[in-house]
Amino acid sequence: MDAVRTTVYPIDLGIRCRALRSDNVVLGKIRDISSGGVRFTSSEILAPGTTVELSIDWPVLLDGACRLQLKGLGVVVRTDEHGTAIEFERTEFYTRKTRTAALCGAAAVGT
Repeated sequence: MDAVRTTVYPIDLGIRCRALRSDNVVLGKIRDISSGGVRFTSSEILAPGTTVELSIDWPVLLDGACRLQLKGLGVVVRTDEHGTAIEFERTEFYTRKTRTAALCGAAAVGT
C-alpha cells in the first residue's frame, strides 16, 4: 500500500485560535501549512487534545479583488519547542467583510 504524501508549505502568516468554550484568543505566527493542518508559534500554549476554532487572513485575493479568510475547526495534536500543530477537521474560505464585499458576494467560497 502506498503512503499518502502531504506537501507542507512554509509560510509567514498570522493565525488566531480560540479553544471551544473559551473566550481566550491565542495569536500566533504560522510556520507551515498543508491540506491536513498547520504549525505555528505563539507565546501561549494550547494543550494537545484541545479543539480550536481558527482563522487565517489569506494572502491571495479571490478574482484579484476580494480578501479571503480561511476559517476552520481543528484539534491540537502536538505542542513542543517547534510550535503548536493543529490537525484540521474542517476548513472553509470566506470573503472578508469590507466595503467591496458586496461586489464579491460576501459568502462562503468552498470547502
